[in-house]
Amino acid sequence: MNIRSVLFVGRRNAARSLMAETCFNAASIHGWRAFSAGWQTEHTIDRNAIRALRAKGFPTDSLSSKPVSIFRQPGAPVIQLCVFMDVDLPKDVSDYPAQREHWHISDPHGLPDVKAAYDSALEEITRRISGMILSGRLSASHVPLAIAS
Repeated sequence: MNIRSVLFVGRRNAARSLMAETCFNAASIHGWRAFSAGWQTEHTIDRNAIRALRAKGFPTDSLSSKPVSIFRQPGAPVIQLCVFMDVDLPKDVSDYPAQREHWHISDPHGLPDVKAAYDSALEEITRRISGMILSGRLSASHVPLAIAS
């Protein structure tokens, strides 16, 4: 079986993209796996993102912040879909592999009501992933991926 991959890309790869990677992989979508990366990585994971994930029962032990450059190296997993999490896109967005999708999910970092901000981001991410699953876009028989806004 060919395993297809989705790459969730956030500027820092510290919160939203890591939450999306975790949620997607927890859904155990047959034939798919998720990764996350950033173009200006923090090298640390946002502790509030970890708290939000753990509060909902998601595993967090294997999460790490990664630069997107590792997915452009020889031997890296082949990416079928890149999902950008930030409102702003990297300057080299056209160089990213595969089809691209852009989700407008507000950055919870630095907002006044920290718990609510991260919980809201996680809720939006799980809603978007559920929509991907329910649409049938990720089924083996549905080869072309439609780009959603």
